[in-house]
Amino acid sequence: MKNFAKRVLFFIFFIALLLTAVYLGFDLKSNPYILTKMDNQVIESEGKYLIPGGQTIGVELKTEGVLVVGLADIINTDKLSISPAKIAGVQIGDKILAIDSIEIEDTDDILEYTNNQGVKNYSLEIEREGKIFNLNITPVQIYKSNEIKFGFWARDDIAGIGTVTFIDPETGKFSAIGHGISDSDTGSLIDIESGTISKANITSIKIGKKGEPGEIIGYILKDEDSLGTVENNTDFGIYGNINKQSLGFFSNNLIEVGKKEEIKLGKAQIYSCVNNEIQIYDVEITKIFYQNKPDEKSFVIKIVDPELLELTNGIIQGMSGCPVIQNNKMVGAVTHVFMNDPTKGYGIYIEWIFDEIYSNSNKFDI
Repeated sequence: MKNFAKRVLFFIFFIALLLTAVYLGFDLKSNPYILTKMDNQVIESEGKYLIPGGQTIGVELKTEGVLVVGLADIINTDKLSISPAKIAGVQIGDKILAIDSIEIEDTDDILEYTNNQGVKNYSLEIEREGKIFNLNITPVQIYKSNEIKFGFWARDDIAGIGTVTFIDPETGKFSAIGHGISDSDTGSLIDIESGTISKANITSIKIGKKGEPGEIIGYILKDEDSLGTVENNTDFGIYGNINKQSLGFFSNNLIEVGKKEEIKLGKAQIYSCVNNEIQIYDVEITKIFYQNKPDEKSFVIKIVDPELLELTNGIIQGMSGCPVIQNNKMVGAVTHVFMNDPTKGYGIYIEWIFDEIYSNSNKFDI
């Protein structure tokens, strides 16, 4: 009898263990945080409400110093092809901070100073991978011209189209883009000195294809006042301060912040403005990544909304930053599209963005 009772108890225990394993196995698949006690706590966001974004905006950034984006050979007065920049050791991605100890803010500063000084030896203060050093470089005069050239291409500003993720009504801070803005020539995250966001007008949509990302095509409405100022360019997007008088451009609705532990596989929505007005489109969260440190690829979404698929064929450039909503909570933002399947892309946990903003800046009143 005792042996029978032991067998029954063992059988009950085994069935309970099996059911628990099946249940937790499903839950772990749908949310990998269910059994974890997180030590990497982010800035507290529980009970926090935000103004959802989705608006397409123009972004204009002024870089710190002048960024070298290319090297070139020059035909000098002796008809020889030469690149003084290459000879001096200048590299693509270098940031020119000063010339002859004179601080440089833009390319015009370089042109004005060197045109006045002519051909001579110049000392460039360069920043490369966080290290500061000096390079000596002598430009050459172009064949059959009075112009002098160093043999590098440079720029000091960047402009493009992106999407607002959220505005914090308590502080006036905004987040946009969802991923860092990198130089297209160097791939490096761009250090910025200042920047603005403004209203933008969408003129057309380039539909995404396999191996060829689509794009929102439009222009920045420069005749209107800016919506806000950009404070920083980070791996998780840009953030800054919304102008108080511009708050009317955004929704009056508030939405609660969702924690990564709450995200589940399945139905969700994104807010987007690809048709020049904000719409809510259906998506599915198809994969969730466990992350013990912030990363811009936190989960995978698939566009399933027929209207959005007809407009864009999926995720296109300019949609980065679109807020991702699940169960009436903002859980993340769109970051990247899959090159081999434009209907799919990555999202980032909203907590990672929130933490980036408030761990690196102070709150303020608008």
